[in-house]
This record gives sequence, C-alpha cells and structure tokens, in this order.
Amino acid sequence: MRALIAVVEAGSIVRAAEHLLRTSSAVANSIRQLEIAFEANLFDREPSGMAPTRFGDAAYRRAKRIAGELRLASIELAPYQAPSNAPLFSMLVGERQLAVLVRLREMGHMPSVAAIMGLSQPGVSALLRQVEDSLGLRLFRRTSKGMAITEAGDLLLFHVQRVLAELRHLEVDIAQHRGEMSGHLRFAALPALRTRVLPQAIATLIGKHPNIQVSMVDAPFEILFEGVRSGEIDFILTGLSAEYAHRDFQVRVIGRDRLVAVVRAGHPLSAKDRVEIADLVRYPWVLRDRGAPTRELLNNLFLRLGVKPPHVSVQAGDLGILRGLLQHSDVVSAVSPEYLAYEIASGEVRMLDVELPGTERDMGFIFRRDAQLSSLSEIFMQHIERAAADIMNR
Repeated sequence: MRALIAVVEAGSIVRAAEHLLRTSSAVANSIRQLEIAFEANLFDREPSGMAPTRFGDAAYRRAKRIAGELRLASIELAPYQAPSNAPLFSMLVGERQLAVLVRLREMGHMPSVAAIMGLSQPGVSALLRQVEDSLGLRLFRRTSKGMAITEAGDLLLFHVQRVLAELRHLEVDIAQHRGEMSGHLRFAALPALRTRVLPQAIATLIGKHPNIQVSMVDAPFEILFEGVRSGEIDFILTGLSAEYAHRDFQVRVIGRDRLVAVVRAGHPLSAKDRVEIADLVRYPWVLRDRGAPTRELLNNLFLRLGVKPPHVSVQAGDLGILRGLLQHSDVVSAVSPEYLAYEIASGEVRMLDVELPGTERDMGFIFRRDAQLSSLSEIFMQHIERAAADIMNR
C-alpha cells in the first residue's frame, strides 16, 4: 500500500522508487502483488508513466486513509518516545502482524491467538517482539492471567483497528468495481428491529448478493460505541439521542418508535381497564443494561413524574429470555411493540393500557463522523430503511 501511494503520486515506478529509497524492481513487485491479491489492474502502463485505473483510485483513497491513521498513531505515541519513522508508522508491516496485535488485545492469551491465526506460539511472540522493539515500547504486559494491554498499546491499537477496517472496506470497494458484491459487514442493532425489520433486510441483501457475510455484534452500548469509533463496527441501528451527535458520530434517521408496557396474558395488571404508572412499579421488571436507549428513556420518565423507579430484577436484552420471563412470571417490561410483534399478535403478551409519555424516539443509524463507509454498508442501510418503512407503516 505504501508503494501504491508513491506510484500514484509520483506517476512512475522509477520516481516512486527514488522517493521510497527502494529499487524499481522492488516497487514494481509490490504493485504486482497487490494486483494479484485484488485480481485487478491498478495502473495503466503508458509511455509517459503509470496512471491509476478505477481500481487503483479506490485503493489509493483507502491507502491514504490508512497512512493518515498511522500518522495520528505516531503523533499520539510521541510522548512515549516512539520513533516517528518506526516501520509500523511507515506502513512497513504486514496485515497479519496488525491482526495478531488486535487478537492479542481481544483474547489476552498468546496460545489462543496462535491457534486462531494459524501460527505457532513462538511465531506470535516473534511478531509482537518485532513491533515492540521497533517502537521501543511494551504494548503488552505478561501477567499470571495472560497478556494485558499497556496504555501505549491501547493508544496504538485503536488506530490499528481503524487500519484493518479500511482494509476490510477496500476489499468491498475493489469487488464492486469488478461488478461483484462481496465482503464482510459488522453492525449492531437494537432489539426492537431484530424481529421483522432486520430479517427482511438481511434476506433481501443476501438474496441479491450471496457472497457477502453479515455479522451482528451484541454488547453493552458503551462497547458498541467504542467499536464504531475504532472501525470494528460499521454502524449501530438504534434509538437516537441528541447526545450522539456530540460524540464524533453521525446519525441518519429512518423512522420513529415508542415504548409500551408489556406483561404476560393473565398477569394481574392485564385485567385492569386502566393502569397507572404507580401500578407498574409494584412488580419486578426486566430491562436492558444501563446506558441502553430504552433504559434511559424510562429513567427520565420516572424522574419527570417523581415516581421511584421499579426494581430491575433482570437486566437482559435477549428476546428468548424476555419472552420466557413474561410467560412464566409476573415481571413487567417496556419495549417497542415491534420487538414482541409476534407474541402480541398471538395474545401471549399483552400491551397494558398505560401511557409512557416522552418515550417516543427517532430510530436510525449511528456511524463514525469521519468514516468512509463501504458501498456494501450503504446498500445494506438502504435495505434496512426500506424494510422499516414497509413494516412499520402497515
């Protein structure tokens, strides 16, 4: 990728080689290896020099973003005396080496990383040592419980994750220019849209593009936000809050939603013609984790009404757990009617006749403000938007 940037900007392999202090044959070989990997010609070879093709333009844009991330990493690690010309900052390390670092952070166990990466444990150790020695920093501490990330390592790997995300998007960009649609999507979504909207959107997407892979990440919201910031997650589909626009995120609204109080059929409250908020808090509740949009909306509701919040006996967002608890106990929950659409339609779950004012909200996408989403992400988001409009307007 470093050679690609140099050739595009210099206009020839010879001038790029002079800039990089490498031989022309080494630069030409780097370009040839990229073209083999992408199965595409990145340059038109002309008597006057090298002109990037549309594939080359797409790769150059991602490569410049990668170079920018590594430049930011260099600046942030300067107080730790990391040399600005370290191989990592100069794009002189391989993708596998970066992936090993990220896996070590995730798993904290070198043998497990070796197994999942298809390497030997000494091989993983050697890759880590090469990076650490070149930076003059310890990125991980060896402890009795495994590998623990250091402060410097945490700063670096935030940018490394963004670099790997750019490489993942680049594969999609190149495939699209070949007239194909392939690649890997990673996203998160609020439970309310997992029942009907997301299955319809995903079915439409993979029906048209069977070579893609879709992964949905489920974690506490703060972890999801960090995943969007680091590029590990492409976007979150969720209830929106004004504060998101102030957290380096961009939002895109696709509709509105509301919360309703739900109980099992036969619950003592289901027989009442009119239920009050005070009635709800007498029963145990099941809600999502703290920080989830639904939880915040409800907390604000009880605060405004001067009502002591209910006891949250179970903190879980899993549909199976919620459905089972509603069927077999007197718990109360507040969810989007979309989340339990089938259970409400069958009569297994009852919506209580009680107003939850102020729990209406916009729904939409959250993604990194400065992200350059892949075309695959954009197409998937469009399918989600159409599915939401189709289902929720019926």
